Amino acid sequence: MSSMKEDNKTKTYAFDFDGVIAEYNGFKGADVVGKPIESVVEAIRELKKQGHKVIIYSTRGKKVLKKYCAEHNIPIDDINHNPGKEGKNPCKPVAYVYVDDRAVCYKGQSAEELVQEILSFKPHWR
Repeated sequence: MSSMKEDNKTKTYAFDFDGVIAEYNGFKGADVVGKPIESVVEAIRELKKQGHKVIIYSTRGKKVLKKYCAEHNIPIDDINHNPGKEGKNPCKPVAYVYVDDRAVCYKGQSAEELVQEILSFKPHWR
């Protein structure tokens, strides 16, 4: 296993697909994909321009994701995989930051605060 540390300049950012890169209102089929969310696509392009790696992590198939990114000129390095930075669980790609529409960020809050945040969570698209 190679070192999982990123150098000070280049980092890997992992983006969820549905609800982050593409609009999403619930699963409607493996090949049914929403329009690109332009602010996220712009952010990805800027991160790539700065020399960072961008990967997608998603439950969708690679073929659909590769085609979508090619059609919409979304520069990515890989899908559900970060070559050279493998952890012990190959299901979660190693990244410096994960961008997801269904995440609660742990910031050191108490158990009570964390449970409250989890129970009151709603994705932005609902």
